[in-house]
Amino acid sequence: MIDRSKLTLRGRYGIATGSAVTDHVLMAVATDFENQVMRKILALSPAELATRFAGGDPVIVAHKYDGEGVFVYFQQGQEPFAFSAPGGRVRLGFKALDALATKLQAGGVQRALLRCELYLDTTRGADGARRSGVSEVIRVSFGNSDEDVARLKLALLDIVMLDGKDLRAQQADFKTTLDKLRELFGTDTSAAAHAQAAEVVPESGVAAAFAHAVETGGEGVIIRRLTRAETFKVKPHRSVDALVMGFVEGEFEGQYGVTSLLTGLIYPGAQVESLVQTFARVGSGLTDAERVALLDKLRPLKVDAPLAMTDSSGRAVQFVRPKLIAEIHGEDLISAEGGREQRTQLIGWDDSQSSYRFLGLTPCPRLSFARFEKLREDKEWKSGGARIEQILERAEPPTPAPTSASTEIVRREVYAKGEMLRKLVVVRKGGDVPFPYLVYWTDFSAKRAEPLKITTDIAANETRAMAIAEQLLAENLTKGFARV
Repeated sequence: MIDRSKLTLRGRYGIATGSAVTDHVLMAVATDFENQVMRKILALSPAELATRFAGGDPVIVAHKYDGEGVFVYFQQGQEPFAFSAPGGRVRLGFKALDALATKLQAGGVQRALLRCELYLDTTRGADGARRSGVSEVIRVSFGNSDEDVARLKLALLDIVMLDGKDLRAQQADFKTTLDKLRELFGTDTSAAAHAQAAEVVPESGVAAAFAHAVETGGEGVIIRRLTRAETFKVKPHRSVDALVMGFVEGEFEGQYGVTSLLTGLIYPGAQVESLVQTFARVGSGLTDAERVALLDKLRPLKVDAPLAMTDSSGRAVQFVRPKLIAEIHGEDLISAEGGREQRTQLIGWDDSQSSYRFLGLTPCPRLSFARFEKLREDKEWKSGGARIEQILERAEPPTPAPTSASTEIVRREVYAKGEMLRKLVVVRKGGDVPFPYLVYWTDFSAKRAEPLKITTDIAANETRAMAIAEQLLAENLTKGFARV
């Protein structure tokens, strides 16, 4: 059912990065459950609880575990394994999986497909630093420590198949499923494998149950109605005050203004040069009026960019001097994805020179579902208004990863026709990057409603970069343009 040649084994424990499940029917059933059940869980904000759950009907409020969602396949006489769907990442041979199999055998189960949360039994590592979430689960899973792997636990969330019975359609009667999970796995959350912690409360008690979960260190709650297949997840929103480092401008809804902001957080102990870690790019949450007003605020603050950065549409990030503080909201701080540590740019700001300097890439968590809330006119960046301690317990200035920040201009051409200008710039970035060539095209016309348009393309080699450049020239240089 799995391709063992893809497993990296250490003793009994093994892990495969992906596509290791060979049973296509099993993978199809798990993927369908993930798409039709798990991904249809609706997200609510804590502020919505009081109005949405105001009646007296009973609902299930379950603990939300901060880990990685997995399926576990069990069959008598075969080694059980945990896997992701549709990715196919496989794990086997760890303590929690053995405990799950033992309980199923004791319950007389012959075959089962279960939806679980793979999480850690503590949020603190051996060095005392606080860690949590899927990033730490992945780090532990791919690490070399048997002790860390032994910390992995399984919370049983749902039953997909049980002894030939398809239970995917039992979402409207989840209390029956919960009772079965408790019967098979017990409710002792200190066990390596256990049913999810959950309680039945009246709707009017949901807000209090959520508050208690958060106060006691929980990530949030899952709420299920007992009368219909309707499930919600609620997590506390994380608020961070961040320095506005740059912006992208462009069209939106027939208007022109700021499409997104580049924000950063500041390390303590700055002397001549302040160290700023790029943190989140924020585009959602801005009203149309705020987009227009921000453009007027930010344009006078523009400074030279320390490195070339673009948004997802290829539009250039324009850097600004430190001044504005933005309050941004999000859900999780994600330290790693796919087994790789999240890293962002570390940039130095020299106040005396009014300039930024790119220093390299250093670890920094990413804020998921980042959203602009408001400008903090009451906060100032030099007095701790955007301190990095908001997200890191240990905020000592890092040592950047070795990288080259050098950028070479390979080609630069400017063309004019009356008040209209067209500029082509091809640059080559230093360092080990997959797409070292950037092709910038600037289109300026003073009489146009949107005077300035900038596009950016990337290329893996110089041949491709020059082909892009020639295409831009051919498409945009109409009769009358002359090189200057």
